[in-house]
Amino acid sequence: MKTSTSEARPVPSLKDRITDAAVALLIDEGVAKTTTVAVQKRANVSRGALLYHFPSRADLLASTIERLVRMNEQQINESFLSCSDPAEDVEKALIALSDNMARPSYLAEMELWAISRNDQELRDALYQAEKAARFDLDRVVGKLLECWKKHENYQLLADLSVEFLRGVAFSDILRKRPEYRWRMISLWVEVIKKSLEA
Repeated sequence: MKTSTSEARPVPSLKDRITDAAVALLIDEGVAKTTTVAVQKRANVSRGALLYHFPSRADLLASTIERLVRMNEQQINESFLSCSDPAEDVEKALIALSDNMARPSYLAEMELWAISRNDQELRDALYQAEKAARFDLDRVVGKLLECWKKHENYQLLADLSVEFLRGVAFSDILRKRPEYRWRMISLWVEVIKKSLEA
């Protein structure tokens, strides 16, 4: 019996299946438990198939970056829809970014960077993957902060906001104090507003 075109779904490639399994393990279990053996089992592929597409664990982990960036972009789009009033939406935009950076998929990306400190091969692979994904990150941030793109300090404020919120998200792992996070974001919003008004 033939399946209609509307019912047919694209079958993921073997490489995509392996990457999907690695992403799921990263989010659910963390980097330490995302071994090549664990990914192989989760993806239900042979050892040879995994090594053919990803000769090293560094290559495998680096392949997850693009997927994680796409997931994070989708989550941001779901939490932030428009930007009409710059004074109000600066706060909404930064809260949307902060909420996203507190999600498991973003924290998994940060965890990869943290463990690459002593792993040159992983750091090099992550750097290349992150550089390729940088355009997507800039596009997402630009979409969120559309309301102040014409400001002469836009790029500086956007870059500082991303770095600030990354730091807050990383600190939040230890503190687990949402009220502290909101206070820091509120203070940063005041800094941004003063800069925009200047």
